[in-house]
Amino acid sequence: MRSSRRQGVEAVPSSCPDATTNAAMRSTRKSHMRPNKSELPALPSHAAEGDESLRSILGGTEIPTAYKIGYILNFYREPSFRRIEAELGLTRPEIVILLALHFREGITAAEFCEFSGHLKAGVSRAAIALEKKDLIRRVTDQMDSRRQRLFLTDAGRELYSRYIPGLKAREAAMLACLSGAERKQLDRLLDKLAAHVPDWGSASEL
Repeated sequence: MRSSRRQGVEAVPSSCPDATTNAAMRSTRKSHMRPNKSELPALPSHAAEGDESLRSILGGTEIPTAYKIGYILNFYREPSFRRIEAELGLTRPEIVILLALHFREGITAAEFCEFSGHLKAGVSRAAIALEKKDLIRRVTDQMDSRRQRLFLTDAGRELYSRYIPGLKAREAAMLACLSGAERKQLDRLLDKLAAHVPDWGSASEL
């Protein structure tokens, strides 16, 4: 079969779709980040209808606030955590434990569960795994031998420094549509919601 090269891209048989077109389509399907509006061509009518459909779903459920928060969080967290899992070999509980220990070392697994809402069994397994990877060390509490306090190792700090820039960049992209005043207002509202969690978070009847 004859082949040729054009501008450094290997040509494919004429019976197949153009390779560069396929690559662009795959990239678009996989991307969770939309380009700036100024870079987009005029949208066809069906695209506008799709945006309207999305808005109607986000605002039309019987739990609109929770649904919107979950929608935004999924698009922030899922691609980020999948990448960290693939590139650094950390599970999701391991990722968030390292995040927590970076600003508050010496907490116990139980304290982390109370703070984060994660299940104790998963956190305990993650702490054991992190210790085996030499990313944290567990130290028996001198006041209560039943408790073990968690501390980052140098290797744990180094690994944290490798994935936190990506999380920060994705957060910045998420907030890019808000003005400075809007971000401050959002932060105040999130603080208020977070402070309210103990009043309802553990209520099993809700």
